[in-house]
Amino acid sequence: MLGASLNIKLEKIMSRIFAITVSAATVLIFLSINISAHPPWGIAVDNQGLVYVSDLETVWKIDAQGRQSVFRAGLSGRHTHELTIDEAGNLYGEDLSYEPSTQRYTTAIWKMTPAGSFSYVLAPTSNPPKGMSIWKDRNGNTYLAQQKSNSDPQVFLLKRTPNGDVTTLIGSRENGDEFRQVVLYDIGGMAFGTDGSLYLTDRANIQKVTMAGEVSTMARNIAAENSPNQNGQSEHTSLLGLTVDASGNVYAADFGNRRVLKITPSGNITTLLRAEESWSPTGVAFRNGELYILESGTAANNPRVRKLSSDGKVSVLAIIGNSANPPARQTPVANNIKPITTPRAFDSYALIGVCVGVFALGLVIRRIRKKKMALNKAVGKIPYEYIKAGMKGIINQTQKELEEMKKEPQKKLS
Repeated sequence: MLGASLNIKLEKIMSRIFAITVSAATVLIFLSINISAHPPWGIAVDNQGLVYVSDLETVWKIDAQGRQSVFRAGLSGRHTHELTIDEAGNLYGEDLSYEPSTQRYTTAIWKMTPAGSFSYVLAPTSNPPKGMSIWKDRNGNTYLAQQKSNSDPQVFLLKRTPNGDVTTLIGSRENGDEFRQVVLYDIGGMAFGTDGSLYLTDRANIQKVTMAGEVSTMARNIAAENSPNQNGQSEHTSLLGLTVDASGNVYAADFGNRRVLKITPSGNITTLLRAEESWSPTGVAFRNGELYILESGTAANNPRVRKLSSDGKVSVLAIIGNSANPPARQTPVANNIKPITTPRAFDSYALIGVCVGVFALGLVIRRIRKKKMALNKAVGKIPYEYIKAGMKGIINQTQKELEEMKKEPQKKLS
C-alpha cells in the first residue's frame, strides 16, 4: 500500500517536472526560431519607379507617392523571399511551402507581368532542378548560392546551364556536388550588374562573377559594429540583400548592424545610412539614381520602405500594410549614419530566452527538493536517485531534440 502510494507520488513529481521542462523548452525554441529565422529581402523597382516588395507572404506594389496595393495576394504558410525584375517590367519570385503531413517542401518560381498576369516558370515541385533559381543571366544560366548546413556555413555558388549542366563556381566543389536542392531562394543577396556580372553576399563578403566565369572578392570580412568583441576576437557582419548601380557600386543591407553599406569597385566601404533601433535593412534596390531600402521591423512594426534620393535626402516611402500614407518627412543622410550604441536587433529576445530557461530550471529544482523532503518524512529514505535519473533523462532528451533542430535546414524556420 505504502509502495503504491509512493509510486503515485513519484509519478506526479515526474509529470510536473516533465511539464515544466517541456514548457521551458518550448519557449526557448520559439525564441530561438524568432532570432534565427531570416526576414524577406525581396525588393525590386521598375523603370517607372514602381516598387515591389515581399512581406514574406504578400507581394506589394508601391507608387512614387507611397500608395500601395496588393500585387500578389499572400497565402498563409507560402513564403516569397527574393524578387527580381527584368527590363520589360516582369516580376519574378520564388515560393516555399512546407507540408507537415508529408514533411516535404514544395517550391516554385513564378512570373507576373506589369498588368498582373500570373504564370509559373517552374511549377510547384518537391524536387526542384539543381542550381535553379530566379537569377538568370543573358545566356539563360541560373545561379544559386547555398551552404552545406548551419554547422558548416561555407557558401558555395552553383551555375546551371540551359541544358542542365551544374558546376560549382565558388566554394567547396565537394559541397556543391553533394548538395541536394530543396528550395529555390539563396542563402544571401544576389544581383546582376549592367555588364552582366553577378554579385552576391557571402556572409561578410561581397563576391563578383563575370560573364566569363571569373570570380573576384570586392570586399572581404566586413567588420561588424563594436568589433573586436570582449574576447579580443574580430567579429564580422552578415549581409542580406544587395543591388548594383551602373558604375558597378554595390549597395548591401547589413541586417545585424542596421545599416546600408556602399562598396565601390575598388573595395572602398562606406556607411550610407542607418535605421532606428526598431528597424533593420534586409533588401535594397537601385533605379534612376535612387536607392530603395526594405527594412524589417520588430513584432510591433510592419516592414517599411525608405528611399535615399540622389540629393542625399532620406524619406519613408511606405509602411507595408498601412492603408494611410506615412507622414511626409525627409532627413539629411548625415543624420542617418551615426554609430550604433544600443544593442543589436534581437539581443533582448536572446536575453529573455536565457532568463526564462534559468527561471524554469529553478522551478524544477525547487519542486524536486520539496517533494524529496516530503517523501523522506513519509518513508525513511526515498531513492532520490530515481528522480535525479529521470530528470537527467528528460534534459538529455530535450538537448538531443534541440541539437537535431539546429541541424535541420534554416528554410524550415522561415
